[in-house]
Amino acid sequence: MMKPKVIGLGAGGHAKVLIEALGKMDTYEVVGLLDAKSSLHGRTVLGLPVLGADEMMPQLVQQGVTRFFLGLGSVGDSTMRQRVFQRAIEYGLEPVSVIHPGAWLSASARVGRGICALACAVVNADACLGENTIVNTGSIIEHDCVIGAHVHIAPRACLAGGVSVGEGSHIGIGALVRQNIRIGRNAIVGAGAVVIKDVPDEFVVAGVPARIIRPAHSRILNPAPMEKG
Repeated sequence: MMKPKVIGLGAGGHAKVLIEALGKMDTYEVVGLLDAKSSLHGRTVLGLPVLGADEMMPQLVQQGVTRFFLGLGSVGDSTMRQRVFQRAIEYGLEPVSVIHPGAWLSASARVGRGICALACAVVNADACLGENTIVNTGSIIEHDCVIGAHVHIAPRACLAGGVSVGEGSHIGIGALVRQNIRIGRNAIVGAGAVVIKDVPDEFVVAGVPARIIRPAHSRILNPAPMEKG
């Protein structure tokens, strides 16, 4: 039986992780990658060719490619990921959810299109993940959490039960969020922060305990190191 043909959008570090996870899933045929950086065109990433830029998507659809995975990571601002995700859907491609075999997703969890859950990630009972959400390596989303679309839960971040995270937000590497906390839309939680109070829309918090340090419109966070990919 022929596997569905998939194109990867993005050719950086996050794409590498997804390529290996897809290889372990053994469900799709990844035909190559697209990336806006012309310097990458003609190169290979883990054996896959970087074919060109996103403008090639209609041509690839005509060649039988039906699905895509979003290999574009984020370190705070999810705008580009949202834009590329929507553009691919408009071209007629269907998003692939990348679930590493070493991730745990509860049977009662509800997940949107195009999510990724990487090695050692845990999504527990009755949690809800919006489309295009990243549950990165070793992160934990406990029972009854509600995660909006286009959110990035970075490696080893931990959300206790009943946490809600608004669309487009970023939870930094190693951050801890207390039970029943609300984190607003397009918010940024810094690396290693401990969140014990609600976070408003469009704000950056950092520290232990986490405090508001600036509006998130600049999408730049320096008080604690942020992860790549």
